[in-house]
Parts: sequence; C-alpha cells; structure tokens
Amino acid sequence: MKKRVSNQSGQSLVEVALFFPIFVLLLAGLVEVSQLVLTQNRISSAARSGARFASNGGEDVGITNTVLRTVTQTLELDEGHWDIFAIRGQVNGSGNAFSEWEFAHIYGISNTQAVWTLNETNIQTAVLGELQTDENDTSNNALAANLEIVGTYVIYDSESILGLTDFAPVGDLYSISDISVMRSNADKAQNTDGCITFPIALSSGLRSVTAPGTGSNPYPVASAFDYPAFPPVYASFTNHSANISLSSASEGDLFLVESNADELRWLVWNEGIQNTNTTLRNSLLWPGNVLDYTAHGDGGVVLPGFGTVVRGYVEPGDATDITVHEGDRINTSNGSLANSSVATVMQGHIDKERQLRLVVWDTLSGTQITVQRFAVFRVVGYSNSPEWLLVEFMRWDDSCGQSIAGN
Repeated sequence: MKKRVSNQSGQSLVEVALFFPIFVLLLAGLVEVSQLVLTQNRISSAARSGARFASNGGEDVGITNTVLRTVTQTLELDEGHWDIFAIRGQVNGSGNAFSEWEFAHIYGISNTQAVWTLNETNIQTAVLGELQTDENDTSNNALAANLEIVGTYVIYDSESILGLTDFAPVGDLYSISDISVMRSNADKAQNTDGCITFPIALSSGLRSVTAPGTGSNPYPVASAFDYPAFPPVYASFTNHSANISLSSASEGDLFLVESNADELRWLVWNEGIQNTNTTLRNSLLWPGNVLDYTAHGDGGVVLPGFGTVVRGYVEPGDATDITVHEGDRINTSNGSLANSSVATVMQGHIDKERQLRLVVWDTLSGTQITVQRFAVFRVVGYSNSPEWLLVEFMRWDDSCGQSIAGN
C-alpha cells in the first residue's frame, strides 16, 4: 500500500510539472487579451468623443485634447504612441461619392505601426459605404446624399503588459485603431445682430491657470471639485498655456473663474421674470432660452410690449431691445451652483462636453454687467463652495452680437 501511494504521489507531481507551464501560458494569454480588449474599448470611446466634439464645430486642437482626455490615467499619452486624424467630408447630391474630403493628421509623429499600412482611399470608401447603409444593412445611395460629416481615426500602439514579444504582431507592440464618424451639427456662422448665448458671464480680466501648487492661480486639486467625481488632470490639457490673459487665449487654454473674485456672474435675461434659481436653471438648459418670448406661466411682472412674463432677453430700461449684442447691459442672477437643480443642468453640459457661447464682460456696475464680446467655452468642472467654474477656451465668436446703428 505504501508503495502504491508513493507511486501515485510521484505521478501527480509529474502531471503538475507537465501542466503548470501550460496553465501559466493560458493565464498570461488571458491577461494579455483582456488588456487588449480594454484598450480597444478605450480607443473606441476616445474616437467617439473626438467625433462628437468635431460634430459640434470643434477645431483640430480641441479634437486632439478631447481624445487624449478620454484616456487620461489609463493609457500612455506620449505622442510616439499615437496617430490621430481628423475627418471632414461632404457627400455629393447623388450620394455616391464625396464632393469634399479632408483627412488631416492632427496628433502624433507617424510612429505607430498601423500608420505605415494606412490606406486613406480604403477609409474613405468604408465611410461612404457606412453612410449608404440603413439599419437593415441595405445599401441606398440616397441615405448619404448631401451629408456633411466629421470624424476621427485613432491609432494607438499598446505595449505588451507581460512582455510577450513573441506573440505581439510587431515586437512588443499591438497597434490598435478605431474610426468614428458623425453628422456635423455645427451651424454655419452668420453675421447677425443678436447672439444666442448662455447665462454665464466671465470677466475679461481673467488669466489662465498655472500648474498645481504653482503661481497665484493654480489648477485645483481633485478634492476641490464638486463635479466631476474624477476630474481631469492638469497634464491632460496638452494645449494649455499657463498664466496668459484671456485676450491672448487660444483653443485649449484653461481658466478658473471664481464668484468671490468678481470673475463669474450668472445672468437673468430680463427684469420682469423672477430672479430665482428656477429661472437660472431654465436659462441654462440646452439649447438656451435667450430668445424665448412665449408664455410659460412663470411668476413675475409683465414688461411693456409683452402680453406675458417672458424668459428671453430684454435690455434693462429698453424693452425694444430683445437681442444680446456688444455693449448691452444684463442683470446678474441670484441663482448659484449651490442649488441642486442648477448643478444638475451644469453636470449635463460637462458630461456631454458641450461648447457653450458665453458673455465676456468688461464692466460690473452694481447688479449689471456690460457685454464686451462673446466666446465659446467648454465647462470642465466646478465647485459650489466656494463657487467656481473651470472652463476651457475654444474660440472667440464674432459671428454675432455686433452692434449696429439703432441698437
């Protein structure tokens, strides 16, 4: 009996010795494949975020920043690992070809493995084919006719986390790519007197933030944010320039705008409507209500020339001026981010990475600001106590709100 047990034990050891390397290899492969799947999901999400940003009129620098912010703290940000392309196109009236096509390299140093075999013609053909296909996978050129599209094509070289160089396609690198294309939602710029804007006014005297722990206006620490729960880090804003004036800003620069420092003011569009958090919340809702003169049953006072309390803009003391333009006066709001309904709307803007046209003011007199000009910003995060917004500058907007004679 003892001999038989000894033989069985020896046999078991041999079996373990034979199986163990196979088990380790299987485990390593599972870890490697799981990492690749996660990376692919992150790249897909980054491509969609970049395309969504572009569809709202975002420029190339902002597309790059959006893509990289999506993967901050999860992937290597060094440009040697990336190649990002911005896609813009217009399909002809027959829906069978692009009348305009742009495939621009906007980030990276053409160092990824996949970039060497990239075929732009194949990508263009694939995009057009997707636009021509309905939900039943039936091809119909009419579906693509006259469409204006934007998108991103993202390539990322992921290193093997286990150093399995013999199994990687090229050395120890896996080249992962994805493409996302959307219809362009950006309105064509038109020179108009009035400017559709949101009820947030920023001081023209702002200076951009400095690195965390440096300067007089540093990037806030993560614990200072009330939203989002996981704020982006300073290093993810690759196009930001520290400590520059708002007048010198370019796309990607960050500004911390504080209520206590007379830099941030919420606005109420007219003197007739009640100056409350509910009014501010309604004005912050997408796509804005600065031109809303219909009856909603709101409380307040009916202004001369109107049959009801309105939500849209009416200049204080001049009920004939119902369009916001440079030089106009606007009353400040009593609302704040400390109110949960106001904060919820702001969270929606942050989550959707919306670009908002805001007022830049140069004069604050009592409860009124005077409009200097308009600019487009993206709200990155906020605190409600003390109250501040962290905003990313996109561009100056001189397509509307220009003063003309008689206003």
